[in-house]
Amino acid sequence: MKQPDIEELPDAEEMFQKLVEVMPVEKRLAGLTLEQRLAGLTPEQVILLLPVEVLRMLSEEHLQSLPADVQETIKKRLRGTAQ
Repeated sequence: MKQPDIEELPDAEEMFQKLVEVMPVEKRLAGLTLEQRLAGLTPEQVILLLPVEVLRMLSEEHLQSLPADVQETIKKRLRGTAQ
């Protein structure tokens, strides 16, 4: 007797979602390339992932080209690390 494919089981999607929700992030991301980890993010969201040291190197012109909420988030991060 052949085992059914997991996708064919009733509620397979729901079971998978519950499994993902309890799995540590490190395990969910294991084996993914950087590009796969960033898939679906906008360029503005990727900028917000940059370390503060890199954010400091962005030109004022580039910062001003970003949406207002992104600019504010960057400014807060930079103020939070000011020494």
